[in-house]
Amino acid sequence: MPAGHAMALPDPPNDPPHRTGTQAISRAALILRQLSTRGRFGWRLSDLADRCGLDRGTTHRILAGLVRERLVQQRRSDHHYLPGPLVFEIAQAMPAYAAFQHACAQPLERLARRFGGLALMHLHSGDDTVCIGRAGESVYVGTAMDLGTRWPLIASAGGVAILIALPPAERERIKASNFARMAARTRTAVKAIEAMIERSQRQGLAFNRGETAAGVHAFALPVRGAGGTVFGSLAIACHAPEVPEARMPEVVEALRAECRLLEAEAAKVME
Repeated sequence: MPAGHAMALPDPPNDPPHRTGTQAISRAALILRQLSTRGRFGWRLSDLADRCGLDRGTTHRILAGLVRERLVQQRRSDHHYLPGPLVFEIAQAMPAYAAFQHACAQPLERLARRFGGLALMHLHSGDDTVCIGRAGESVYVGTAMDLGTRWPLIASAGGVAILIALPPAERERIKASNFARMAARTRTAVKAIEAMIERSQRQGLAFNRGETAAGVHAFALPVRGAGGTVFGSLAIACHAPEVPEARMPEVVEALRAECRLLEAEAAKVME
C-alpha cells in the first residue's frame, strides 16, 4: 500500500434476517450508516446498493422514503445521495455530545502541536468507530479520517484502543464480525491487522505500526465514561520517522494526560 494511504472502505455489516416490521428499519439504518462513510462525496445508487448488499430496487425505495423525510438528500449536480438535513437537526437535541465534542478541541490541538501529526477523537459506535474530532496536518491521503467517517473497530489504532478495552466475550464477537466484513481483503492485509491487534493487546496500548497506512505510526488509548464504560478513544497519527517507536513512552504519557481530562467530560454525557 502506498505511503500515507488508508485502507479501502470496509464492507458493511451483513443484513441479517429480521421480522418484516423491523427489516425495513434495519435496512434504512444500514443505508444511513453507509452514507456517512462518504459524507462529502456521496454515493451513486448502484454503488450504494452493491455496498449494502441490497438490490437496486429495494435500495431506491428506501432512499426515496428517507429523502421524503429529509434524512437523505440527493445532490443536483451528480445525483449522489448524502446524509440529509434532518440528521443534523436531530443531533441538535443531544447537547451533551456537542459539549463533549467542543471539549475535545484543545486536547487535540495540544497533541497535534506536540507530535506534529493528526490527532483524532473517536466515538465507540457498536462494532464501529466514528471520528468526531481532529486537529493537525493529515498524514493520510483523501478523506480517511474526515469528521463523521465510520470504520470497523479493527481498522485503525483508534478502533483497536476501544476493542482491547472491551470485555473479552464482546471483543471476540466484534473481531469476528469485523473480519467477516473484510472478507474481500487480501490475506496479507488481514494478517497485518491481526498483528496490530495482538501487539496492542500485549502492550495495553493501540499501536498501528504502518499496518493500514504505510509509513504512518498511530497510537491510541481508550476514553472511558461513567462506570468505566468505553466511550471512545484518543489517537495521534504521525509520519513514522518523526515519531518512531522510541518515543512511545512520551506519546503514552501525553495521551493519558489528555484522556483523563476527556473522561470527566465523557462521564457527563453518560450520566
